[in-house]
Amino acid sequence: MQKLSLALLLAAIATPAAQAEGWYGSAKLNSARQNLSSSLLTSPRVSERVDAPDSTKTFTSSFAVGYAFREGWRVEGEYTLPSNSTFKSYWAPFNANVNSLHTQSQRLMLNGYKDIPINPWLSFYGMAGVGVARIATDGYQSNETRRFASNRQHNLAYSLGLGLDAKVTEELTLGVGYRYVAMGDVETGYNTFANRINARDEQLKGKLKEQNLFLEARVAF
Repeated sequence: MQKLSLALLLAAIATPAAQAEGWYGSAKLNSARQNLSSSLLTSPRVSERVDAPDSTKTFTSSFAVGYAFREGWRVEGEYTLPSNSTFKSYWAPFNANVNSLHTQSQRLMLNGYKDIPINPWLSFYGMAGVGVARIATDGYQSNETRRFASNRQHNLAYSLGLGLDAKVTEELTLGVGYRYVAMGDVETGYNTFANRINARDEQLKGKLKEQNLFLEARVAF
């Protein structure tokens, strides 16, 4: 009898949970680390980068509405609220001139998920997303009076991630996850200040990337 009870318990734990089909809403709290790679100061008078831009950390939120299909597939539309970052760099031969690039980024993404049940209440998932990142940029050289013109652009963005979900009730699921987001090339406008040759031929550029660690709450309608 004890062996039968133990066998039934193990079978229940090992049995994948039935995937509920229907609409849901979700909210994420993201710990975001943004990085500006391949950074460039386009000027014919600089020779090399002295110091790479710092990565920045911030918190932001995102909201999504999606539909869960059977067999563990989900599709959702997600909006990520604006996130602000500042990256600083130095270029030879003007080592004393800090170049400060400020970005404000927000995203609208279409995400796809595949849930892999571990037991009736716990599941692992992988995800991928594609969408549009809206990025506003500006910056300055040395001090706030020597500014680069602001710029606003819309870039193709993509993301890859994985996570772990716990089904608390039939309606509520809580989860944790990680994802990598690429938001493409960003650039300021040209310098508004007078440089050594009184030309408008300098701007700040780079590739904006982000890594997320997030907490999620998902509610089925």
